[in-house]
Formats: sequence, C-alpha cells, structure tokens
Amino acid sequence: MTVVTLPVRRRLDRPPNRSRWILRRRTSTVEDAVRLPPQPAEPAPSVVVLAYAREVRRDGVVVPFTRIEFDLLMFLATHPRQVFTREQLLHHVWGFSRGGLRTVDVHIRRLRAKLPDRPLVVTVRGVGYRLADEADVRVIHLPPSAR
Repeated sequence: MTVVTLPVRRRLDRPPNRSRWILRRRTSTVEDAVRLPPQPAEPAPSVVVLAYAREVRRDGVVVPFTRIEFDLLMFLATHPRQVFTREQLLHHVWGFSRGGLRTVDVHIRRLRAKLPDRPLVVTVRGVGYRLADEADVRVIHLPPSAR
C-alpha cells in the first residue's frame, strides 16, 4: 500500500478555523470592562435649606420663610427620624420652655402650607412631630466658595 502525502494549502490571509471560532466568540475585553451602563444621576433634592444664607429653595425657587419657620425646619432637618414633643421644640427652636404649646402647631401648619406638595413634617400622635421619611430635604451649611 502506498501512502500519498499531499501538501497542505493554508490560506495565510485568515486564521485557521479554530482561531476564527475563538475570535468570533464574545470575549470580555478592556473596552467592555470600561464601558459601564450609564448610572442615573442622583436626583437633586426638592427642598434645599441654605443655612449660611437662611434661605429655603424648592426646586431652585426661593420660598419665603419667617425666622421661626426657618429655625423649625432647620432643626427638624438636622435631626431626621427623631420625634420631638411640643415642649422640646419650644425649648430648642423658640428658646423657652414655658408658653403656649399650640404655637408649635400653628408653625407646623404654616410649614406644611408653604410646601404643600411634599410630605414634610409627620405628626406622631400623642407624642409630637418629626421630619417625614419621604421628605427630600438637604441642609447646606457652608457657601459653595468655602467647600
């Protein structure tokens, strides 16, 4: 029996079949690793309290607040998820602990009226008030130049 060996003709312009299959297969490359899916930008808070300017902005628009309303909102915003009695709020915001407890109720009602489309202050029945969990409030203490 005679064995005839034929020369193998390889095309040099393309790789052999296995190499083509490997190249065709989806592999992770550096470009794929760098290309991350776009992350949604953190939404801007709807209410921003500028402590340094004593100013409250809702969606970028300045909302006029009285001194006591501002101090009350600032106090509640800097103590999130804490419940305060009327007496505690009178002491911390107004600076005295004796007086009409309904004063706190009136100012809370005014806060709610100035920002009606957002839950801002929650009444804890039989106890007092706290900042709502859904309240989208951010307090900025320093001006942009000082940060």
